[in-house]
Amino acid sequence: MKLKNEICSPVDYLPLQNPMITSGYGWRMLAGQKNFHDGIDFANPLHNCKDRLKPIGTEIYAVAAGNICYDYDKYDDRFRMDIAGHKQDSAGNMVIIKTAINGIMYYVRYLHLIENFVKENEFVSAGQLIGRYADVGFSYGAHLHLDIYSADWGQKLDPTPILFDI
Repeated sequence: MKLKNEICSPVDYLPLQNPMITSGYGWRMLAGQKNFHDGIDFANPLHNCKDRLKPIGTEIYAVAAGNICYDYDKYDDRFRMDIAGHKQDSAGNMVIIKTAINGIMYYVRYLHLIENFVKENEFVSAGQLIGRYADVGFSYGAHLHLDIYSADWGQKLDPTPILFDI
């Protein structure tokens, strides 16, 4: 979805239509424990936790052009939690795009996808449909988790100032 004119951002596209940031980068309380959240969670207010009953969720778009360097689409939500309630896989399906934002190379990861529409080594344009999210992996509702790594995979970065001029 193309950004509105009043939103100032280094990228031209949002990762989904009608986004609502449900969890930002940094420390948070989750299930009664303090943990570090290394990305931004986006949800669509038109979808809610009932998505688990209808797992095909909101469409996800590339925030910037780049090459698909990883496409994992083998996640099986039947094995989400074991009998003791331990998470089996935290990401669900995922897509990773190597991209330049403001002339700097990054790896942008899109997690908790139920469907991937792209394949490794494919070039994608900014705003291109790359998949759909749902409540898959270790999550508490349907959402997209987007995180960003430096080009050398050396560190995870706060996506907020990279995606939005704040």
